[in-house]
Amino acid sequence: MKITLCQVNPTVGAFDSIHELIIHNYKMSVDQGAELVVFPEMITTGYPTQDLLWENGFVEANIKLLELIASESKIPLILGYVRISDGKLYNSAALCSEGHHQETYDKILLPTYDVFDEDRYFTAGKSIGVWQINYNGDIVNIGIQICEDLWDHDYDCKVSRLQKEAGADLIINISASPYSEGRLIHRSELILEKVNRLKLPFLYCNLVGAQDELIFDGESLAFSAAGECIGHGNAFKEDIVMVNLAEPVKYSINIRSREENMYQALCLGVSDYFRKTGHQDAVIGLSGGIDSALVACIATDALGAEHVHGISLPSKFSSDHSLTDAQVLADNLGIDYRIIPIQDAVEGLEKSLYAHFLGMNRNVTEENFQARIRGTLLMGLSNKFGWLVLSTGNKTELALGYCTLYGDMSGGLAVISDLSKTDVYALVQWINNIHSDRIPENTISKPPSAELAPDQVDPFDYEMVSPIVDAIVEDRSSPAELIANGSDANLVNDLYQRVRNNEYKRRQAAPGLRLSSKAFGVGRRIPIVNHFRGKQP
Repeated sequence: MKITLCQVNPTVGAFDSIHELIIHNYKMSVDQGAELVVFPEMITTGYPTQDLLWENGFVEANIKLLELIASESKIPLILGYVRISDGKLYNSAALCSEGHHQETYDKILLPTYDVFDEDRYFTAGKSIGVWQINYNGDIVNIGIQICEDLWDHDYDCKVSRLQKEAGADLIINISASPYSEGRLIHRSELILEKVNRLKLPFLYCNLVGAQDELIFDGESLAFSAAGECIGHGNAFKEDIVMVNLAEPVKYSINIRSREENMYQALCLGVSDYFRKTGHQDAVIGLSGGIDSALVACIATDALGAEHVHGISLPSKFSSDHSLTDAQVLADNLGIDYRIIPIQDAVEGLEKSLYAHFLGMNRNVTEENFQARIRGTLLMGLSNKFGWLVLSTGNKTELALGYCTLYGDMSGGLAVISDLSKTDVYALVQWINNIHSDRIPENTISKPPSAELAPDQVDPFDYEMVSPIVDAIVEDRSSPAELIANGSDANLVNDLYQRVRNNEYKRRQAAPGLRLSSKAFGVGRRIPIVNHFRGKQP
């Protein structure tokens, strides 16, 4: 049997374009000789739909789309959709062929952790899905699964084993599994474990594309009953993966570098966010620093140089090399570059408040005037020209609150908000290895600084601080655990309190692209009012 896995990139709720996407790839698969065509989880709606499922007419529109696709089917077609029965919603798979919707399977295991909240919307299925397909006069029993059904090691219901016991000849999993570091290795190991134990071929069809904060990497997989990889979809690109179970072709799973995966994920996240929201141009405040340089590179590769505008906004504290580094970067990227001095605006704002601040020492208040004026000017360009502001703060800064509300946090998308400061340096080095010093060496080597005061440098040793912050945020490590593992007690307690105290800032931040197992955003919900201080030493 020849089976195609169609990893495609839908836009949530765009039912007409989703119809075109499915039918186009279905016909291409048939033309290539496919005898069964497979699409990802909830392909008729896009994923995740969140509370759109409760909007009047949304689920009904997805069912009408399924009926239309079924009427156009000839050879068997498997796809995900949302089913409604007795007022309950199900995350379901449909088998369509010969113009009809033939079979239905409801997802059994509903993930409710991190970015997943399916228990909020769906009812769990009860029946193990094994479908019979007539293939050249023989009956083939297909065990059909939906995403989390594969990850059944954390559940009492062992879906794959039960499907084997029910007579499945092969297993097909349709999925919408978002990217995070190491995800491909984890998926492939999990599938291989099941293949080696059950001695069944296993095909995994994953979604690709970005939706708000989530990035789906595709990388659909197919393994023979002998445990050999016989199909592997492209990473971060649409693809039709042809799998010939009768005459399988062996593939090597392409494990790319960590930096390449992160960079390609961010480029896809930016390009899809712009395309799906109808934006074309990005504007970035270019400080001459490493964070804005990285964001400018990502935006250029995602959107094209002609759609990226870099703006330097110097004050009297800005160093000459900041302007020079920003200019060299813009020249290297071929993007529009402009300089808008802010010193007059800073002095005007200080004059307006002079009488109210009389007798008080200068402090972070005056420093933040600069950041907020910069944010105001970038938003002014955004409003006037329709450019989307990309904020440039990294995860370490956001975690510690080393960022200014309504200043450098202004923007429509926080591109690197899930990259630690050390990951920023790693990605920039990777870029320069690929593109031969695309980012000026001085941008990389100089001490990081917000340049809001004379001779200012960032108050953190990022090589020491970033791993501790990641442990607090991603691993939920307590101060006691971190100190027991050798970290300095004063540093740990300071960082822990900073992370806790700055939740209010992150709640007001632009949406950020998720790369790690625990990003700020929908997958991390911490109360702003929160007196818990973790397990203390």
